[in-house]
Order: sequence, then C-alpha cells, then structure tokens
Amino acid sequence: MKLLGYMMLVTGFSSNVNALPACPDLAWLEAKMSAPAMPDTGYRNRFNKLITWLPEFHMVHDQIVAEGASFQVTAKFDYGAVAHKDLEHETVRFYIRGQQDGDWRFLTNAVTNSDGKATLSLPSLSAGQYRIYAGVPADGTGAEGFVTVVQPNTPAVLFDIDGTLTESDAEQIGDYTGIDRADQKEGAYSLVRRYLDLGYQPVYLTARVYWYAKGTRDWLNWMGLPQGFLRTSLSNETSLFRTAEYKISEINYLKSQGLNIVRAYGNAKTDAEAFIRAGLGAQNSFTIGSDAGHYGTTAIDNNHYYQHIQTQVDTFPAAACE
Repeated sequence: MKLLGYMMLVTGFSSNVNALPACPDLAWLEAKMSAPAMPDTGYRNRFNKLITWLPEFHMVHDQIVAEGASFQVTAKFDYGAVAHKDLEHETVRFYIRGQQDGDWRFLTNAVTNSDGKATLSLPSLSAGQYRIYAGVPADGTGAEGFVTVVQPNTPAVLFDIDGTLTESDAEQIGDYTGIDRADQKEGAYSLVRRYLDLGYQPVYLTARVYWYAKGTRDWLNWMGLPQGFLRTSLSNETSLFRTAEYKISEINYLKSQGLNIVRAYGNAKTDAEAFIRAGLGAQNSFTIGSDAGHYGTTAIDNNHYYQHIQTQVDTFPAAACE
C-alpha cells in the first residue's frame, strides 16, 4: 500500500507536447542526502551473516526512462573486494525520494536472488529526477541510485570515464584498490561542468564492471561532478570482449527513451565505433588520446580539453530545455 500511495502522488502526468523538456536540477543532483533509517529485521538467510563483515559493494543501476513508461530498477548486493560474494536470498528494502519529497519514502521489501539482485517494478512517473535507495536491514548497508524520467528530445551529453575523464585507462586499478585516486585528464572537470551549466543532462557510460559503481560514484563526487545517469557493464565478458556492442545497445536504449544525445566523448576505439554505429554523427563524436579520430570521429588534439573547450564548447548553444 505504501508503494501504491506514493505512485498516486507522482503519476498522472499531462505533458504539453509544445513545451520544452525540463533541464536537470543540478543543485538537487549534487545534494548529499543521508540514507533512510531501516528497522533491523534480522537475517532471512542466516548464512549471509558469514559474509556481511566484509566491505560491501552494493549498487543500484541508474535508469533513464520516458515519461509515461513503466520500468524496473535493479539493485545488486555483494561483499568483499576480491571475492565479491553475492548476498543471496536476503530481504532488502527499497525507498524513493523525488525532488518534491522532504525525506525518503518506503516503497517495498524484496528478496535477492542467487545472483544477489533484487528488482523493483514501478509504474510511470511524472518527469523529473528521483533517487532510489536499496538497503539491507540486517546489517544497515545500502546503496543509492538515480532515476531520471525524461520528456521527448531531452538534450544530453555522454561521457566515457577511463582515459576520457581520467588521465588513462590503467588508473582505474589504483583507484579501485585505494592505492592512488585516478587523476582527471586536464580540463575534464571544466568540460563536463560547462555542459552542465548549459543545461545538458549528464550521461556517464563506462565499461567498468557493476561492482565498481560505488568507487565510480565516489570519484565523480571527488571531482565535484553531479550524478544523474551512470551505466556500468553487467559482466567482465561485456567489458573485455563486447564493449562496443554494449555501448551501442545502451546508447540506442537512451535514445529510445527520449534522450537527444547531442555530443559524446571517449578515448578508445570501441568508444569511437559505438558512437558512429549508434548514429551520433562524426561531428558530434569526440575522441581523445592515442586513438583520437578513430572510426571517423572528431579528434581532440594535445591530450587535454582546454583548447577544445575554448573553440568547441564555449560557443556551443545552451540546451533547449527549461
């Protein structure tokens, strides 16, 4: 009943087809919010108590969905930096918080499957930004994700992370292990921030595996960049052997939900291939580093963004949103 009650408050949209889509609310995306207080209900699966002393790597898959469409949110729960042991057959709780909410609202309980995943089905929501929290009441851990409900032609800019916003692909290893935080590529913060100031929806599309979503969010926060949509791959196989196909599929899905991806940034050959094959256009697809210009993309010279910002971004029009 709590799930139904909340949905009655935020559904029933009536979009004006002639109106501009909403711009992202950066202040809301950047706001730090405490986790909801969860009642300790004990373990449903008593064997899970043996793994929950390990560090947790829970994550919620961000979603971008068209206004008027029902959708699902998937949360993944695992423990241990090396083993990544799934939290199997355990009770978890889902909460939601919209821009109109002063606090988290409890939605429903769910039970994880043998892969440590729990899925929440939601009916259509009105356009706007929402946060989803998925938590384990038995030990108090949890993770936050974002749902962005968009109207047609919502303007967005897409960014790869490793080697595009970070200095190199290899730095993710040190960042994940905690040995050394990944350095930003020169001008990366200014690049993303400039598009945000122009009103574009940020999209971070990376081949990093799902269990590194937590560290990736931490890195974006350290950079001073808001969340919004972060998509990590679902398997090592996808990351290593089918990266271009994975990114093409994700880009096509985002476009089908109403995003107008006006520009995309990457560094790898797979980024370049994905951008062009997904139909983003050579003039809108930028690549940097040793493979700059691959697959017909527009090359960014000098392995930094300062000149590119001056010549290609400072003169770029503001997003068609309000």
